[in-house]
Amino acid sequence: MSFLKRLCVALAFGLGTSPAQAEDEITFVANWRAGFDSSAFTLQWADAFNADHEGVAQIRFVGGPEVTPAREQFTATRNGVFDLLFGASGYYLGQVPEAYALAATQMTPVEARERGALDLLADIYREKTGVEVLGWVAAGVGYHVWLKDAEVAFGDDGLPDLTGLKIRTSPLYNAWLDTMGATLVPMPAPEVYSGLERGVVDGAAWPGLGVTDFGWHRFIGARIDPGVFQFDNLLWMNGDAWSALSPDSRAALKASVIQLERDALAHYAELVAAEHGRIAEAGTVSIALTGAARDTYLANAREIMWGNLEAAAPENYARLREAFGG
Repeated sequence: MSFLKRLCVALAFGLGTSPAQAEDEITFVANWRAGFDSSAFTLQWADAFNADHEGVAQIRFVGGPEVTPAREQFTATRNGVFDLLFGASGYYLGQVPEAYALAATQMTPVEARERGALDLLADIYREKTGVEVLGWVAAGVGYHVWLKDAEVAFGDDGLPDLTGLKIRTSPLYNAWLDTMGATLVPMPAPEVYSGLERGVVDGAAWPGLGVTDFGWHRFIGARIDPGVFQFDNLLWMNGDAWSALSPDSRAALKASVIQLERDALAHYAELVAAEHGRIAEAGTVSIALTGAARDTYLANAREIMWGNLEAAAPENYARLREAFGG
C-alpha cells in the first residue's frame, strides 16, 4: 500500500491523529429574570467565562421564571431539562432541608469552602438528588421585614411585635415571622407589588436587594434592621451533565466558580448600599434595633434556622452545625 493510501486510511479511521475536543455547551436557567440584580451579575460571570473558554465550554442562558417557574427549576435541572441553575436554595428546602445551614451560618462562602463545610453540603445534595453544587455564589445580604407603616410595636424585650400584620412569606421565613406574631401570607415575589397596593399584605419578608427592582418601595414605609440570615444562592448542575463535561471544562468551571464566590461578596455589599440609598430617598426609614435587643434578634433568627434544620434533617444536623460554625 502506498504511503498516500496508508495516510488516507489513517485519516478515515482517525488513526495517528488527535481528535479535536468538542466544545461543551451548558444550558443555564435562573430563578429570576435577566435584569434582576443577582441574575445580572451571574450572567456577567457567564459571559466572562464564555469569553475565556471559547472552544472548551460555553454557558448558554435560556431564561428565568418565564421559561420555568422558579420553584420548579431545581426539579427540572435534576431531571436534565437544564444543565446549570442559579437560584435560592431556600426555594427547595422540601427536597434538601440541609440548606437551612446557609441561612443559619455566619460564615462567608469563602470560609465555608476553605473549612470543608460547602463540600459537606454538596455531598448531601449529591446523595439526595444527584445534583452537583458548584458554588455558593451570593451571600452576605441580610433579610428584613419591609412594612408599609413606619409605626412598629415592640414587646417588653425590645423585639418587634408584628401581631395583626399580614406579612408576605416563603418557607425560609415562616418560623421566624411566627415568633414575631405575624400573619403569614405565602406569595410569589412578582405578586407582592399588587399585594401591597391592594392591602392584601402589610409588608413582606425579603432580602436587602430587589425591592426597587420590583417597585415595592412605592408602598414601603419602613425596614427593620439589622438584616438576619444571608443570601443562600447556589449554582447547581445536573449530575449527568457534570459528568459528561470534559476534564478541561470541569476544571475551568470549578476555578471560575471559586473566583465568583470571592468577587460576589464585594459586589453584593456595594449593591446593598446603593439599594438602601435609593429606598431611603423614596422615604423608607430604618427601624434599627440596638444593644441587647439587636443581639437577641440576630441570635433568635439563627437558632430558628438551626432548629428548622434539626427538625427536618436530624441525621445531618450535628455535622452541618459543626461544619458551618453554628
